[in-house]
Amino acid sequence: MEEFGLKPGREIGIIKNTIRDAILDGDIPNNFDDAYKLMLEKANELGLAPVRKK
Repeated sequence: MEEFGLKPGREIGIIKNTIRDAILDGDIPNNFDDAYKLMLEKANELGLAPVRKK
């Protein structure tokens, strides 16, 4: 949520479920780097972009 400047909501749930399912299905290993990459890919599909904090 912090990465995209969002509060709890539909988009966050979709991203979390996508990561969880990918790990449980064996599509990605259970590690931060692979989960982070998948989070960014799914967020992009949803039209979200990371916010840069200064």
